[in-house]
Amino acid sequence: MFVYQSRVKDQIVGSVKDVSVHAEGGIYTDAISGMFNVPFGYSCDPIKQHISKTLTDLPFHPKDHFYSSELFETSELLLKRAKMEDGGLLYVNSGSEAIESSIAMALEYHQRKGNTFKKKVICRKHSYHGATLGAHSITGRNDFKDLRCSGYDTIRINPPFPVVHEGQALEMHSVADVENIILHYGAEQIACIIFEPVNHLKGMRQTPREYLIGIRELCDRYDIVMITDEIVTGASRTGEFLNTHQFGVSADIVALGKGISGGYYPASAMATSHKIASVFDKPEPWIPFSYSHTYASNPVSIAAINASMRVLEQIEAAGQLQKLITKTQALCQEIAGNERIARIESHGLLIGITLDSSLGEQAGKKLGGLCFERKLIIRGEEDWACLAPAYIMSEETLSDVFEVLNESISQL
Repeated sequence: MFVYQSRVKDQIVGSVKDVSVHAEGGIYTDAISGMFNVPFGYSCDPIKQHISKTLTDLPFHPKDHFYSSELFETSELLLKRAKMEDGGLLYVNSGSEAIESSIAMALEYHQRKGNTFKKKVICRKHSYHGATLGAHSITGRNDFKDLRCSGYDTIRINPPFPVVHEGQALEMHSVADVENIILHYGAEQIACIIFEPVNHLKGMRQTPREYLIGIRELCDRYDIVMITDEIVTGASRTGEFLNTHQFGVSADIVALGKGISGGYYPASAMATSHKIASVFDKPEPWIPFSYSHTYASNPVSIAAINASMRVLEQIEAAGQLQKLITKTQALCQEIAGNERIARIESHGLLIGITLDSSLGEQAGKKLGGLCFERKLIIRGEEDWACLAPAYIMSEETLSDVFEVLNESISQL
């Protein structure tokens, strides 16, 4: 028997508690929040209890006629936090589905407006958007082949920060560069632009404020749908509920996932602005949109999102999240002097590191292994590494995390 997996696994896990993973090799501190999707730790009783009650009373139901009582309440919570109160929401199961539905919505928007030639998707080199065929086709990872012929009709642009892509240094693309690309292909053919506000690959690179504002203006000028992939950065991972909010920028469509359900049940969503929703005929409060999955918006997933959003509100109101963000900034500054670190920066509770080039192309992966030997779980690839502590991690544990991290970097 064989099991297909993206990575070869190390050992059997026995249990998890708070921010600890109990496995065959011992007790590990999780500094990556599962896979960026467990912001409230593994022992959040309010979420567990709410899911348990829903699982007992309403595990599923026929979808053609029924919906759970929490559906609209949860939708209002999410849309309010996304600052899209007069927009629309589509529930799906995974981040990849949220990305696929976002692009499908952008294409549908233009079709309904009569812009039938607007089908091209602008996406970034060195980006990650998911594992399905469509999400693959707009992903720009070094180890992904160009799947344009099998997926969406893409135009790939360079990110607005320096990276090495497939062995070559890429020139940063400015807003003016992006506009020139739009004009080269013809604005009448461009349906949307999609990007992560903080690029996960290459160690959490924040898109600059001026660039975000400039892309928003280009989208308005040329009637291009702006899609932000906030699957990692959403649910207040970088301080604000959405990363772009801290810069005063709002997208037309936002892909959400991971933290919105606390990691306790698979759930993702696509949120749209009123501009997008306005092109549909609306037998309120429903908008017919032929993009459906069997388990999408099932009662347990909605319960998980509802409970997670309420826990998030409590953590924010108590000042707990901001306190940990401030501590993270200070700890980053403390280890920034390590000569083996070329760059370290934090965006809320996302920490990105670029290691010195003298350490080799796989220094990040080696760092991940050294940390794992010390019972610390981070993520490292190529020449970068990243951390994403849970919002409930104690300051003492966070300090221990950075101590182990710095020791491991010094051993490279």
